[in-house]
Amino acid sequence: MNRNLTEREMQVAMACCKGKSSRIIADELGLSKRTVDSHKTNIYRKLGINNNIALIHKLFNIK
Repeated sequence: MNRNLTEREMQVAMACCKGKSSRIIADELGLSKRTVDSHKTNIYRKLGINNNIALIHKLFNIK
């Protein structure tokens, strides 16, 4: 998908695209909610976006 994202960031991004909350993502990946939120912040910064809808558009090249 996006070469700028780490493997873990891609896992978090794909879970976000499925509409999962940070708490659910954290539980599924064995992380803290704060770590997931940090990953989301990094993903948004790297991709130049600020919400999950923009994330879906960016990852799946939807215009």
